[in-house]
Formats: sequence, structure tokens, C-alpha cells
Amino acid sequence: MKGCQWTRTLKIVLTIAIVGISSCAPERKPKSQQAPAAVEARLALDNLSFQQVDKQGKPLWKVRAQKGVYSPDKKRAKVTNLDGDFYQDGQIVLHVTAKVGEVEQEGEKVILRGDVVTKETRNQLTLIGQEVEWQPKADLLIIRDKVQANQPKFQVNADEGKYLSRKQQLDLSGKITTYYQDPRLAMQTERMTWFVKDKRIVGDKPVQIQRYQANQITSQVAANSFSTALDRKIINLQGNVQLNATKPLIQVNGESFAWNIDRELVTADRPIQIVDRKEAVTLTAKTGELDLQKSLATLAGQALAVATRNRAKLEANQLVWEITSQQLIGTGNVVYQQIDPVIKFTGARGVGKLQDRSIVVSGGKEQVRTEFIPK
Repeated sequence: MKGCQWTRTLKIVLTIAIVGISSCAPERKPKSQQAPAAVEARLALDNLSFQQVDKQGKPLWKVRAQKGVYSPDKKRAKVTNLDGDFYQDGQIVLHVTAKVGEVEQEGEKVILRGDVVTKETRNQLTLIGQEVEWQPKADLLIIRDKVQANQPKFQVNADEGKYLSRKQQLDLSGKITTYYQDPRLAMQTERMTWFVKDKRIVGDKPVQIQRYQANQITSQVAANSFSTALDRKIINLQGNVQLNATKPLIQVNGESFAWNIDRELVTADRPIQIVDRKEAVTLTAKTGELDLQKSLATLAGQALAVATRNRAKLEANQLVWEITSQQLIGTGNVVYQQIDPVIKFTGARGVGKLQDRSIVVSGGKEQVRTEFIPK
């Protein structure tokens, strides 16, 4: 094997079929004799090992197996009950076990099948699949027919996966479901890249996420794409982002959120909308922050709160909304308007509830301006 060293115990089974000679004439003259049949040979191996080294003599991979059989052209060996090590720069980066496998003579690839378990030695990462192909020259591990990737607090299931061992990058595709512990989280998407060393995940396909507490969903999120910082427990969501929370019972819409899943804190650097369907109140602003644990929203930049039932609204440079009590605090260029009677207040500060139109506007250093608008 070129570039490879093969060691094995050999047992050659040779079967030769020969047609016997028979005679039926009384003169006992020999009849025509049939030529021996072709010889069939089978080469079996016990307790075998393979390895491939680079030009400097450093190992690229080593495979050990209980049993194996050569192909007729001796270019491949099919093996059973194997384990192996894949190297990078002379160091083991992947350790694999499998029920069966196939090793190419030229060392271009190693194919493993049947409950293949791969352990990545640098990142506490375990990859499980039914068919795995290792390409040493490309530092590439291809996992087909379902893949499961596990770390102590994170798990991903997908249809297919590719692990680039030098980049420490796992590309996943197909039907993908991920699970995260502390806090408990589930995610579904169709394509994502896991930068394992950097503890970062990026997905460019629509994603759905559920956050759990005591086996109950507390928040659900949908977006067009996402990226996460697993060590910081932050998920960045982009494109048609919608978050539905149960405590408090509100919906948050926008184009870009940073969601701290540990603190249940949503931060938006682009326009944001918060909807309380039960109280029929909607808040909008250029930027905002929503603390679900404290049931508190802080909005800035053309902040507007509207109560749709009585058509009352409060505008300000900044709005603070205590969701549980429904109290609003507006500061800076405050404008309060209501219908029936039609009134408009302007001032520096406004405090109260829109639902019962109990907003009190104060002027600070400036006088409060009141307008009675005739019908």
C-alpha cells in the first residue's frame, strides 16, 4: 500500500474444483479429460491494523479491527469491530469506533458504518452516525444517514453533517433539532454551522426556538436567521423576528433582536413593536429593551403607546412600561391624546394608564399645554 503500512495475520483458504476422469469402453481407453476449473481464492485477516503516514513520517490515521477481508483486487479491505485514531499535525484529534468499515489501499478515505461513534478530543464533542467517511487529505469527516452531535450541555440532531477537523467546524443540514440545558431550550431549523472551538452557532435558514421552565414553554421565537454565543447564552435573531411570551403574555416583533436566554432579556437596536393583546395596548419605538423577568419594557426614539379600545395614545422620547401594572412613564416631548372628549396634553413627563385614560402630564420647567379639540 503506497504511503501506508499494513500488518496482519493471514489465513488463505484455497478451494480447487477438479473434474475426475471416468471410462466406460471395455478397451479401457482413456476418454477426454476436462481441464481443472479456475482457482477461487479468498484472503481473510484477523487482528489487523492499518496506518498511513505523511512525508515526515507522522501518522495521518491508524485503524485497528478484529477481522477483515480484502477485495479481489486487494485495493480495499472490509473490516469489522474496528476502532481508529485520526491525526492532525501528529496529534490525535478524532477517535472512532464502528461495527464495520472499509479502508482504501491508497489511504484516500476510510468508510465506517453501523453505530459509528466519533469523539473529538479537543472540545468534549461526540459525533454519532450510521455512516461516516474520513478524508485525511481534506481533514474532513462526512456523517450521513442521521447525525447526533453532543457536548455536556448542548445536543444537535440532523440528517447530515460535515466536520472540518482543522477548522473545528461542524456543518449540519436537513431536519435539524437542537437542545440546550440551563436554561432548557429547543431549536428547529434546516441548516446551521457550529464553530465548536469558538462556542458559536450560525444559521441562515428560518428558525423556531422554544424556552422552557419546569417543562412549560415560557417563550417562543421565530426568525429568518440567527447566530448564538453559547458561552454568553445570547441568541441574535434577524429578519421578521417574532417572540411570544407567556409571562407576561405579550408579543414582540422586529427585524433584529439580541435575546439573552438566561436573563430573558430582549434588546433591539432597530424598530421594535410590543403587543399586549389582552389589554389591547401596542408600543412601538426605534429601539428598545424588554426584561421578561421584571415585566418591564424601555423604549426610545419616537416611542408611542396606543390603546386601541379607547383610542388613547402617549408619545415621548422614551417610554417605560410596567407591564404587570400597565403603568406608563413617558419622558421628553410628551404628547397625550384621547378621543371623547378630544383632548391633547403636551409636556416634559407623562405618567398613568392608557386603558382608563388616567395619564397625568407635567411640565417640569415648562408649562403643560392643553388643547381641547372640537369635534
